Amino acid sequence: MKKTLLISLAIAGFTLTGCSYALEEVGLFKTSDGLPKVGAFQFADQKVSFEVVVSVSMRTCLECHATGNRSMNTAEKVLAQKDSILGAVNKESMPPRSSGYKPLTACEKQILETWIDDQTHNRIEVQKVKDLPACAGLEAPKAKPKTDFKNLELSFENLKTEILAPKCLSCHTTETAKKTVLEDLEHINAKELIKETAENSLLYKIVVPGMYKRFMPPTRTGIAPLTADELDYLKRWIDSGAKY
Repeated sequence: MKKTLLISLAIAGFTLTGCSYALEEVGLFKTSDGLPKVGAFQFADQKVSFEVVVSVSMRTCLECHATGNRSMNTAEKVLAQKDSILGAVNKESMPPRSSGYKPLTACEKQILETWIDDQTHNRIEVQKVKDLPACAGLEAPKAKPKTDFKNLELSFENLKTEILAPKCLSCHTTETAKKTVLEDLEHINAKELIKETAENSLLYKIVVPGMYKRFMPPTRTGIAPLTADELDYLKRWIDSGAKY
């Protein structure tokens, strides 16, 4: 009962939160915004099923493909697109790296491939996740060390890795953005998002509560607002010249 509820909550979370950046690779644990993520480790003793596929291999896909023409929220829809899905996964063009996503691990790929192959051949005997060669010896993920923003070198690359990727790039890359692209400094400067000081820069004002008419990241995305340390780092980076 608990496992069924967990899977339902995971799928519902993918549908409701919209596009957000997935940091972790395996296991059930807390992300930086406090929301649980489900991965291969949690399903090691379960048979390869569609529920496992959507909770592990396709968890990031469903953040942006839960509805619409390219929806992947049912087994039938995934099977109908299996060739294009497998092609994109194997080429590592999906999930998009430009949005901050990591490619599927060997285990995640094999879960997806095994399920599709089982469905295509109508197999009754289904393997458990831990019995797949690529998933042998699954271990719980190690927690990412907390970033020391006070001593982190001021650079755009560090800003992008530590703040923009998890908080902004799911919706602000050349692939996903409607207007504003934040994945490189040229686009940011072209949009004049940075002025001489952070207090006058839209890039800073829009992420500080109450400082601008709009606020990012939007609450509906489920992405946590910038922390005090993240805001301080962004402010110091801009005030120091906003360099690479």
